Amino acid sequence: MRERAMFRGSDGTYRDDPNAPLRRAGARGDIGLWAWGRDHYPGLPLQDGVLPGLLSAGLWEVAADQDWGLDWHLNEGVEVTFVTHGRVGFSCGAAEWELGRGWVTVTRPWQRHRVGLPHVTACTLGWFVLEVGALRPNQEWTWPSWLALQDVDRQRLSHLLRGQEQTTWRVSPAVEQAVERLELALRSPGPRTTSRLGLRMSEVLLELLDVLEGDDGVSDPYLTSAERTVEVFLAGLRTRLAEPWTVNAMAAACGLGRTRFTHHCRQLVNTTPLEYLTGLRMERALVLLSTTGSTVTEVALSCGYSSSQYFATVFRQHFDRTPLQARRAAGPTS
Repeated sequence: MRERAMFRGSDGTYRDDPNAPLRRAGARGDIGLWAWGRDHYPGLPLQDGVLPGLLSAGLWEVAADQDWGLDWHLNEGVEVTFVTHGRVGFSCGAAEWELGRGWVTVTRPWQRHRVGLPHVTACTLGWFVLEVGALRPNQEWTWPSWLALQDVDRQRLSHLLRGQEQTTWRVSPAVEQAVERLELALRSPGPRTTSRLGLRMSEVLLELLDVLEGDDGVSDPYLTSAERTVEVFLAGLRTRLAEPWTVNAMAAACGLGRTRFTHHCRQLVNTTPLEYLTGLRMERALVLLSTTGSTVTEVALSCGYSSSQYFATVFRQHFDRTPLQARRAAGPTS
């Protein structure tokens, strides 16, 4: 079974279908939608053996501002997004942009991003998501075999995209023309559509490679290191506190052994993995107890503790008071 990225919303909860708002808008006729996808991705299903490694390719046309956006999420592959008409908000991490014609975004599988700030505005936006055999910064990339780039160009593209964190580029006229040809292929389904899609996506990536090379081909080795992988994992850990983490499980999530993972954790946050995890869980528990009406048991479960008694013991050790005392000190919740 293919390893999958974690889809989570801004509230830290799982999203079984992060594209649900897009699906609903398309079904209602609020937008024009042309898409092909696998698994949970929207659009017509891609059959086995057809463009393997392509997870999703599509285009939406929004004539009027919407009341929805695509919430924070990760993809299982590298996503390329482009706007040909209008403008739309885009966020990755703490940075925000208003994208228009002439801009292209590339997000790696570990980069949380959203479209809409928070809602989608009138625009025509296209995208494609390709599996590259990696979900972590320290994993090598393998592009789909049908991609019409020479091995040396595939390797160079991987090197440049892995070795930096930039997600948005003001692109060349050649890239604009390539995305226009891809847009046309997406809008014109027919008996050879998937062949055209493969060719057009290859053109976009080839022209984008020239843009990346024009940025002096800067690549930072740290960004593909084991330490960077642990840094990315720790940064996302607060949205996964309910999971039954052990040190071995955390190390495995980074593709590392326990000793090496623990070493990098100490280097980054100056504490052990379990101490860091406990600190995050206690911070979250205090917020929940102070601002919600959740029971102590509910808070314990949402913070990864299967026993409310053990949770209360850890809480008291951490804050020198019980969960109920913390709740009373915070006053009534709304």
